[in-house]
Amino acid sequence: MGTLVFLTVLAHLLAFLSTDRMARYPGKEAWGLAAFNLLLFTLLLVAVLALGRLYYSRGYLLMATLFAFPLLVFYLTRMPPVRLALVPGEVADWLKAHFRGELPVVRLDEVEGVVADLHHLDPKALPFLAEASLRGIPILHAASVYEGYTGRVPLGPDFNEGLMALAETDRGLYPWFKRVWEVGLVLVLSPFLLVLGLLVALLVYLDLGRPVLFAQERVGLGGRPFRAYKFRTMRGAPREGVYAGEEEARITRLGRFLRRYRLDELPQFWNILKGDMSLVGPRPEQRILAEAYAKEIPLYPLRHSVRPGLTGWAQVQQGYAEGVEGTLVKLSYDLYYIKHLSFWLDLRILVKTLWVIGTGFGAR
Repeated sequence: MGTLVFLTVLAHLLAFLSTDRMARYPGKEAWGLAAFNLLLFTLLLVAVLALGRLYYSRGYLLMATLFAFPLLVFYLTRMPPVRLALVPGEVADWLKAHFRGELPVVRLDEVEGVVADLHHLDPKALPFLAEASLRGIPILHAASVYEGYTGRVPLGPDFNEGLMALAETDRGLYPWFKRVWEVGLVLVLSPFLLVLGLLVALLVYLDLGRPVLFAQERVGLGGRPFRAYKFRTMRGAPREGVYAGEEEARITRLGRFLRRYRLDELPQFWNILKGDMSLVGPRPEQRILAEAYAKEIPLYPLRHSVRPGLTGWAQVQQGYAEGVEGTLVKLSYDLYYIKHLSFWLDLRILVKTLWVIGTGFGAR
């Protein structure tokens, strides 16, 4: 048993060191790197144990890895900021507000990386970048660093960076696997969801009478409309193209409770099973509002390149948003999600969603 404990600690230490090296620079998805390295070194450990015919317990290895994962993520979130030199221009200029209080360093002998907007590079900066490269100092694209600090894709006046971000995206086979595991999870939870849904339906019936549900046209995958279902939370018939903030007077006391804890959205699990929605993805917008936003925000339709979700990156980071300005910020989060779409990002969103539900963050 002592040998197993020693080898497990060694494998996890190697995973920590590897992750620390890979996640040192902004722009890396910490959860994905942590999970990948822990799984990789745990599998190598299992291979060593099997080849050496050494005793090991699968339950012990599983529990040890599950315990190490949050520790590694916590460590990554507490890492000191990397010392960076910032080459001025375009997206790089936006980063000055996101250096966690650290001013950009300009001397190469004091830095661990150089940040520049490689899509809008001033030729005068080339000698500086060449010297950095000769010294073995990494040169980082400003947009990737911006994403690492903010969790958003930069959307400047010309929107070019947002378009380039998705042009570089390769999601592989994950969208197909995503559909399988999400539907499987909903089916496993369906007995609990059904009982909870029936209880909420009874409360809505006692509060507002029939019907207890309402359907609203939303925009889904590929821009195709679908009908999203919710429990009623307001007096009177729902209105199309109206922000939730304009409906405050019509929301009942029960409705506010349901909205705060997202219980009004329970019927959308049916939309997930039907294939209209995913468990995680950009929140579906009303068709009328989506068409209006598309006229003012050129890249807005790109959020329809994946299925809309019951929860999403913008929801756990920003909360409720309305108006063009708030929607532009939400879009920058949505494009980040689409660019970095992975199982580990989805898992991160689901974990953070539990906090959102418990605190009522961003509810409207």
